[in-house]
Amino acid sequence: MSSENLPRERPSFVCAYATDVAPDDERSSEEWARQLWEGAPASLRWFMSMGWRGVLRLDLSPERSPDHVLGWPIVDRRSDKTTCRSQSSFLTAFNTFARQDARIVWSTYVYYDRPIARLLWPMAAQLHRPIVRFSLARVRRQRSVQ
Repeated sequence: MSSENLPRERPSFVCAYATDVAPDDERSSEEWARQLWEGAPASLRWFMSMGWRGVLRLDLSPERSPDHVLGWPIVDRRSDKTTCRSQSSFLTAFNTFARQDARIVWSTYVYYDRPIARLLWPMAAQLHRPIVRFSLARVRRQRSVQ
């Protein structure tokens, strides 16, 4: 992720997960982001949106728009990397989706802006990690059966 998109201070939380991409898979990083979030099963999309909006209080836009992915504003758009950013009154979060050689890497950076974030994000992270792993496996499988 380029430094112009992230705050200068060190993130409070970072995680990154990757999956292999088939040689003939030409999806851009944004297409991957959209399939990971907007292409998720309806129940998972609802669960993620409720967590983002209700628990983390992220300021999200309408769920479907060319400049947003499931409500997250796109702040950097390239064929090989898409960065989404959102914030609440107590944290700022970035999700990047990057094509790196024969892999897609989903990275999350969370910055605690207020002390309450230290309580809420670690609980949310317990769900975030398995959702990321499940989502990457789901989208990879979808491509392999097409």
